[in-house]
Amino acid sequence: MKQMTEILSGSFTSGDGKLGNFTAYNENGERIFIHKRTMESLKWLTNADVQFPFYAITDDKEIQTRDKDGQLSDVVVKRLQALSVFKTEDAMTDAFTSSERLAIKAKAKVHSVAKASGLNDAAIDALLSVAVTA
Repeated sequence: MKQMTEILSGSFTSGDGKLGNFTAYNENGERIFIHKRTMESLKWLTNADVQFPFYAITDDKEIQTRDKDGQLSDVVVKRLQALSVFKTEDAMTDAFTSSERLAIKAKAKVHSVAKASGLNDAAIDALLSVAVTA
């Protein structure tokens, strides 16, 4: 289930077999995986570039683990992963609620067009009940 979180600490991974992704920790101490490219979207390429706190929308994702030789195995585990990252809390909440805001705007537009077309309130309500589920 998608959730919003504040990232308080973390760093880019490095070393043998590492791809330079970011390991982050939120206010609950949960470890959150962030793809390198996601961090690059904020122009954060090194640990020195990262500005804490920052914000993320996260979800559990299933991933295949790797064996001792680095090859993908058949073992699948869940990992808490950032779907997107934001520099401000407002930017994160705007993104998190965007689907609902768009649905409200669409419903208002349908209402406006229906009213201008001369439909009565009962007909508009019926139209909106179909438009919202479509």
